Order: sequence, then structure tokens, then C-alpha cells
Amino acid sequence: MKLLATGKACVRTLTAAMVFASLLSAPLTFAQTASSKATAAISTAVGCIVNGTSNIGDTVPVTCHDIFSGASVDVTGDNFAQIMKTTMKVSNSQSIFVTPSLVTGLYTNTKTKTSSGGSSTATAEGAVYLRAVLRDPNTNTVVQIADPIADCTDQILGCTKDTNGDYGVVLDSRVQTLSQTLSSCVVTVGIITGTCNFDSTLQLVLQTTSAHSFNFIFPNVGVGTYTISIEAAVNASGTLTTGSSGTAIAGAAYGLGSVTAESVRMVHDFSF
Repeated sequence: MKLLATGKACVRTLTAAMVFASLLSAPLTFAQTASSKATAAISTAVGCIVNGTSNIGDTVPVTCHDIFSGASVDVTGDNFAQIMKTTMKVSNSQSIFVTPSLVTGLYTNTKTKTSSGGSSTATAEGAVYLRAVLRDPNTNTVVQIADPIADCTDQILGCTKDTNGDYGVVLDSRVQTLSQTLSSCVVTVGIITGTCNFDSTLQLVLQTTSAHSFNFIFPNVGVGTYTISIEAAVNASGTLTTGSSGTAIAGAAYGLGSVTAESVRMVHDFSF
């Protein structure tokens, strides 16, 4: 099975291209019974997207391949994939500390081809986003959004907004820009003036894989049973400025992950 990524996107605003036609994964591990103190889950899901453009003949990959067995997972209406979930029972007014960890990968490839007297710019962008929400285990509706995401605004570094206006945290992000300008070449030999033409091609490729963790907090959760849902999304785009010659390709992916959650009693009337 292949994951097909289409369309254009930018790192700041999440679009439908963030999430792939289907997410391939090995089965997720969930808690079997509701915990009242602590719980955990793991994920071997692999999600990815590749996007880009080229006008100098380079092949732009449009698929991501999952080397693991494939079982689909839920994708939310705003294009986040539910990669881990577990159930917790809160017996009195408590807070829940949630710490997910996730392996992420970014790939950016920019190449410019420029003749004398011209300039070219190629930009490749990729990012992985994460959020934690409490959902009703019966209806799957969102009950509470974890802090600090609940306090996100467009002006806060690390917050990103999806197409529905909901926020997630930027877990991993890269913007790679390659610019090239060549001055005109004029050759003067004695009293005779001539011209010379030459082409210059530059390429910059970066590929990284890293593990990230982020602490989420659900303060003052009411009595009840909740599904702790860890949701991720990927985004990538490659663009050439008008008149440029080159290649811009970007990819983003996530893989192995785990989450731990613990209910705690905070100080009386705790608030941020």
C-alpha cells in the first residue's frame, strides 16, 4: 500500500495534504481497562508526506512507503491522525499529566540552476505537529484540550493552527531556502567587447531523524472516564519563486512513539 500526498501546503497553516490517504501501522497498544492512577500506550504507526516541484527535469517523489504491516487508524475531521490512545478513570477532581514521545523525520532537497545575469530561489518546508486531547469514550467528542495548547495564539512560537482554527504544537519543523544569483559576464579584450555565458547549479539536501517529547497538562479534570488521545499530523511543501529554475522537495514523517499519563492532585484552586 502507498501513501499519496498531493496539493500545496505551508508550515504555518495545516491543510488536508498533511494527512495521507491512509495511515499504515502495526496495531497500536491500548490499556485494556480504565486506570485511576497511571496508564501508558505505544505506537508503531508510520505516517508521512512528500511534496515538491521541479522545472529542470528532476523526478519528484509523490509516495511514502511503510515497511510495516498496515492497519488503519482514525483520522480526525481536522486532519490529525490518532496515533495513541488510552483510557483513564478520574474518581475526583484531579489533573492529568500526559507525556508523549515520538520519533520524527524531515527531508528537504533544494536545487537551483542559474545562468549569468539571473537568479533562482528554491524553498522546501516540512513539519510534524502533535496535540493531546481528552475525548468522551462513548461519543469520541473532545471534552478538554491540553495545556499549553489550550492557551495558544498565532503570536506564540511553537503553536500552529489547522484549517478548523484548532491548535497543535510544532514538534519538529524545518524551512530550507537556497538562493543563487549570477552577475552578467562581460569580457573586454583590448578595444573589442564580447560576452560570455555560463550556468551554475547548486544543490542542498538535508535529512534528519530525531526523537521528541512534550509535556501536556489537563488541569482540574472532572469526575468521569476519559480517552486520552495523542494525535499527530505532517505537512510538507516545495516551491520555486517566479522565474526560478530548480527543484524543491520536502518530506515529513513520524514513527515509533509512546505515551505515559498520570493523574495527580494539584494544590487547591490551581490555575495557570
